[in-house]
Amino acid sequence: METGDSRARWRSRHWALALGLAVASMAVTSTAWMEAFRLSLKDEEMGYVLIAPLFIAWLVWVRRERLRYCRPGGGWVGVVFMALGWFLWSYGYRRSALTFWYAGPVLIAAGAFLSVVGKDVLLKFLPAFVALLFLVPITPRRRQIIAAPMENYAAGCTQTVCELLGVHVVRYGNLLSVNGTDVEVAEACNGMRQVITFWLVCYVLAFSQPLRGYIRVLLLLAAPVVAIGSNVVRLVPTVWVYSFGAGQAAERFHDAAGWAMLVVAFGFVLGMIAALRWAMVPIRHFQLAAG
Repeated sequence: METGDSRARWRSRHWALALGLAVASMAVTSTAWMEAFRLSLKDEEMGYVLIAPLFIAWLVWVRRERLRYCRPGGGWVGVVFMALGWFLWSYGYRRSALTFWYAGPVLIAAGAFLSVVGKDVLLKFLPAFVALLFLVPITPRRRQIIAAPMENYAAGCTQTVCELLGVHVVRYGNLLSVNGTDVEVAEACNGMRQVITFWLVCYVLAFSQPLRGYIRVLLLLAAPVVAIGSNVVRLVPTVWVYSFGAGQAAERFHDAAGWAMLVVAFGFVLGMIAALRWAMVPIRHFQLAAG
């Protein structure tokens, strides 16, 4: 096993060169990066692209002590990443496959970075590198494959909660009707399509703590449940305000509660972990920094 002295082999020039190559690759593929950034600013449903860098940085930070076990060096892994990224970028451009066109530059930048720091960094910081996929905007058509059925579940849960609270709601699929006002879940709670953002939340919480593998899988599988629960928390007050005939106030609440759903999602996931601890389910088995 490498000792703590391996950290001494790292020099500032390693990081300067690695970051320089990554930035240079981003400059070459800047059109795709700028388009991804523009879409993320324009479309709330792609907002996960904007917050992903912060979460990736956090995943690196909580694993910073692992660097002592990494030996600097290039190798084939960076070249493979760059080759695959270049293929996806080129294929996406020629075939108008936007997801591939966005994903290619991310892999190219990761490959340029790894071509200097080596495979040890990739293996020790693997969750952070996997999280780079959240920098890729997913087209609305692909998101709807997951989001469409979840809208019906959210509508059903919202109707049940509202009825329990004494608010009479009639439901037709994902359409809720209260006091003659129709509230479509796809519009009144557009955040349902933010399911990828909720997956990002669950992913970061799963890999920022030294959890057992099956607990991490459980958290990732819970993302759709977290999405539905968070949206019900948002929908119920919206429908309740609609029940008083205050449509404009309901719309303002809906808009204001958009990003607050992330806080609710964090609360749901932390509550799940707390419940597992309360049930005395073993959830930890190693030290994150030294693993």
